Amino acid sequence: MSVTPRRILCATDFSPTGERAQRTAVALAGRLDAELHLVHVQVTIDDPHLAAEHREEIQRLLAAADHEKLTALESTPAGRDNRTRCHVVPGLHAAEAIIGTCAELACDLIVMGTHGRRGLSHLLLGSVAERVVRTAPVPVLTVRPDGPAPDAGITRILVPHDFSEQSAAAVNLAAAWARAADAEITLLHVVEPVIYPELYSADLLPDVLIGRLRERSAAALDEAATALLGGVRARTTVQVGRAGDCIVAEGQPDAYQLVVMGTRGLSPIEHLLLGSVAESVLRRCPVPLLTVRT
Repeated sequence: MSVTPRRILCATDFSPTGERAQRTAVALAGRLDAELHLVHVQVTIDDPHLAAEHREEIQRLLAAADHEKLTALESTPAGRDNRTRCHVVPGLHAAEAIIGTCAELACDLIVMGTHGRRGLSHLLLGSVAERVVRTAPVPVLTVRPDGPAPDAGITRILVPHDFSEQSAAAVNLAAAWARAADAEITLLHVVEPVIYPELYSADLLPDVLIGRLRERSAAALDEAATALLGGVRARTTVQVGRAGDCIVAEGQPDAYQLVVMGTRGLSPIEHLLLGSVAESVLRRCPVPLLTVRT
């Protein structure tokens, strides 16, 4: 996989969010001289109890729908571009079909919209974007319906860094994008305070401990910038608080055009128990988010 994408898959569902993702993908493909594949997933029905004649009728209707969707894709501004290839693919689940198509087409970046569901609607409906982010073997760029699309250029990139292997991979990817766009990177580390019960009788007062952690983190972050960014223009900042909240608060459209961060790709059980900072940011960050998992 090349560090900057050579083949981009843009998943669309013809919604306003999907159209925003298309604009982003077209702009990226043009700036990076990359091949663009516009993909719509036609969700199919797999019911073994259907009678043969009903199954044949459903297949006929789906084939007609596929033709209509392909025509619709080819008539979009993105689809009319000579460098764009349009695909309508069948699948029982949209996320799995997107990832499978990405592998078949040998794409090295997925661009898609996210509806940013939270609360009860997220619990009941989930998110196709989250499932893709969680399992895709390539970086995923997600664009929100109410946020800016980085189609006018990228000048400043925010990269949260927790000194893990996954985070270092995100820093390396961000450095490559920054070189291609002549952008500046801000490395952000978040110190999350831990409150100990009184019976632990901690020797250091919380404020003193946090102060020392900030100093050590700032020094380590400066070293990481020198080691990982290879001369890319950069600055560093250390904040105290919950990681997801600090990243979202820092990553605002008036300051950045892109946030790049690593995701650990938790197993289903781990994800249920622990959640994911990346997915918390995905649901709330107004700036387009580029995630990479190792």
